[in-house]
Amino acid sequence: MIDRSPMAGSDASLWPVVVGGLLTLAGTAAGSVVTIIREIAQHRREAKKRRADKLEELVAAIYDFDHWLDGIQSRRAYGEQDVPVTVSPFAKLQAITSIYFPRFSIMVAELDIAASQRQVWISQAAGKRLDNDIANLNIGQSEAYRPYAEEREALLAALGKFAREELQ
Repeated sequence: MIDRSPMAGSDASLWPVVVGGLLTLAGTAAGSVVTIIREIAQHRREAKKRRADKLEELVAAIYDFDHWLDGIQSRRAYGEQDVPVTVSPFAKLQAITSIYFPRFSIMVAELDIAASQRQVWISQAAGKRLDNDIANLNIGQSEAYRPYAEEREALLAALGKFAREELQ
């Protein structure tokens, strides 16, 4: 005998609602997962771009420091008055390295040592200029400059390699 009571078909009529609800939950979960994956990928792209920007800023700071040292040499050793007195950009170079690229800290420290040796020569040359010993002014200049240039070029080469391997 067939049960014709109002409650007899209620179980069967709930299946579409249950299945629809489950499909909605699955769709919402899938959408959330896709959104999370997209946000993670976006965050990684932004972090990579920020590191690339900071690497560019670091390389620029190295060249700014090089230019600053040339200015110090021109002003102190050779007495050129038209070179502006500015603050060394080396602190910026160290800050960027410490925060974003600590693997290069040793190379930056070696650059600092070589730059200090160059500054010693600059001070000695300034003393010769003030003593009017112009004939001996440039003695030792290449010996002071070469280690600095080697450290600078080694650091720039390492940064270039890092950029090619990590940021491309």
